[in-house]
Amino acid sequence: MTQSLTETLAGWLVQTRERGFDRQILEIARDYALDWLGSALAGHATDAGAMLRTYAQRQPAGPCRVAGLSRGCAAETAAFVNGALSHIVEMDDIDRGSVVHPAAVIMPAALAVAEREQASGRDFLAAVVAGYEIAIRVCEAVGKAHYRYFHNTSTCGVFGAAAAAGWLLGLDREQFVWAFGNAGTQAAGLWEFNRDRAMSKHLHPGRAAANGVLAADLAALGFTGARRILEGERGFFAATAADARPERVLAGLDEAELKIKGASIKPHASCRHTHSTIDAALLLREQLEHPQAIGRVVVETYQAALDLCDNPDPRTARGAKFSLQYCVASALARGHVALTDFSPQAIMEPPVRELLTRVSVQVDPSFEAVYPVAWPARVRVELKDGRVLEETVEHPKGDPENPLTRSELKAKFRDLAAFGGFDNLIDAWLEWVEGLVEPGVMMSGARSTSN
Repeated sequence: MTQSLTETLAGWLVQTRERGFDRQILEIARDYALDWLGSALAGHATDAGAMLRTYAQRQPAGPCRVAGLSRGCAAETAAFVNGALSHIVEMDDIDRGSVVHPAAVIMPAALAVAEREQASGRDFLAAVVAGYEIAIRVCEAVGKAHYRYFHNTSTCGVFGAAAAAGWLLGLDREQFVWAFGNAGTQAAGLWEFNRDRAMSKHLHPGRAAANGVLAADLAALGFTGARRILEGERGFFAATAADARPERVLAGLDEAELKIKGASIKPHASCRHTHSTIDAALLLREQLEHPQAIGRVVVETYQAALDLCDNPDPRTARGAKFSLQYCVASALARGHVALTDFSPQAIMEPPVRELLTRVSVQVDPSFEAVYPVAWPARVRVELKDGRVLEETVEHPKGDPENPLTRSELKAKFRDLAAFGGFDNLIDAWLEWVEGLVEPGVMMSGARSTSN
């Protein structure tokens, strides 16, 4: 009988774990870990973050840290809370080809199990690389139809979380297959929350991370799972992905570059679908004498960006982060789209509110044709004096083709940690993350905390 997709992935994981990853790949994972940690710390400054913090503090104590708290929790609880915290401010990484936020799911699962099992920093980073590989591959296969209803970060991320946790637990091939089967049967995460601008989105990476840990833990005990959870007649693709491309799961496995190299890091505090628009607006702002000279703004992009971010009258931080109109208005009026631009006061500032009423959004068929390989946008500014300015961005800042420097990455971390109220711990966290690639550094060796 032909091997199932998860059987092949399981075999790859076991073989790759025996070989290991070179230092360069571990350093890449370290940088994504720093970026993830900053997002998790920043989440504490939000209302949702305060609720999650209270939830964590009410749970039984355990050996696994929740970023920013002095008291640890059990592995599943820590994975859940860390995953949810890190997705609140919308600055966690994203893989554009698969439209998945890998760090928000995989980092919490790997961190929790690495701490509980007293693994090394290098083992943690290796598990992260493995988790990215699996999550992104599954997500590349689900197609555009899946994304209309399901949040890929949750539905596909759970497979990556199970892979990362299972890597650290030393699962064998058969156990990995079971872990994937039980991860996939828990896959969930619907977009309906967006209609109400509800907090449910934060649950998606948190539950996926925790469920991945659960799936791996049970597999280690012999708890069986479906062998064909992905391609089976009643499996994941059949149930959730009308235009699935199952062959993409294994395409170039062990031949192409590792998927973690292709993830994008976000410099702006909003949905990634707004970032090409923001970058184009920032380029136009440099050409403007004053935003008051603007008569009309037209944004052209791909359909998924409109599906999620066509919101001409945002009134909350959540709504504004998913508003092309607000983000382009903030970029043109202020010259930035930062965390502070989503406070209640900033959202209602008269100059920005007035400008966003003059912003219209529409689909460009040529941009739709290249999405999700690229996430392009064009911004056209029609000035009151009749002149027209226009900029197109195909690869926004943070894409592999247009990356942040390490100094920019560290600056982003400092801003995020300070926003979360952890100014006094920034240097300690930076030192700890920097040392993860060194032999002998244990995950439980640093507990820089507050609160």
